Amino acid sequence: MTTERREEALSGGAIVRFGVPAGAAEERVEALPRIEVSSLRGARVGLRRGFVDEAGVRLRVACVEAPSDRFAPGVEEIVLGMATSIARGAASDGITLERWDAEGITRHEGRFEQVLTGQGARGDRPVVLRGRHVLGFEGAASEAVLCTFVCEEPRTNERCGALVDSAELVSLVPPPPPSLFVRTILMAAERPRDAALLGMGIGLVCVVVLLARRPRPLP
Repeated sequence: MTTERREEALSGGAIVRFGVPAGAAEERVEALPRIEVSSLRGARVGLRRGFVDEAGVRLRVACVEAPSDRFAPGVEEIVLGMATSIARGAASDGITLERWDAEGITRHEGRFEQVLTGQGARGDRPVVLRGRHVLGFEGAASEAVLCTFVCEEPRTNERCGALVDSAELVSLVPPPPPSLFVRTILMAAERPRDAALLGMGIGLVCVVVLLARRPRPLP
């Protein structure tokens, strides 16, 4: 299979590289599934592209960037779970889905990945789908960046695997350390007794400060 390599720079500093079938036409932005991120503080859609060739191979790429101040170990499961649900909705645009599965999350040098597989029918033509999430961090602020690659093809073809597997998210930085707020929540979940003592200590300090600053009556 002949492919054309594409490279897109995101505003936060990461670079997305992927291949599209040679001669594939780019889909109009209006024809692509919408990605709603207005409920996520500071989040933005960094990339939304779609390509389809004469054989019916359809590749779509979408990336979302967002602040990572609420990130902590384990949060990737929640983020990728939400992304899988969104990808399912996008993949079912014009398709009757029969199956949509997400494999286990793997970690590779500070980024997280998850493979998606599915099958269904576009009209009366059976199709299979293969996808992949890549979650990493970019720039001086260590913002989170999540890119999803989803490919659809007739069941008689075997091209999507190579397209999705060769897609890359590069120029990433290490994950940020959890913020004080997140660390406190984690400690409360893992060590409730210590968290309770810490809370009592903070409360005592606040009381002392308030007492020290209260107005004193004149003699």
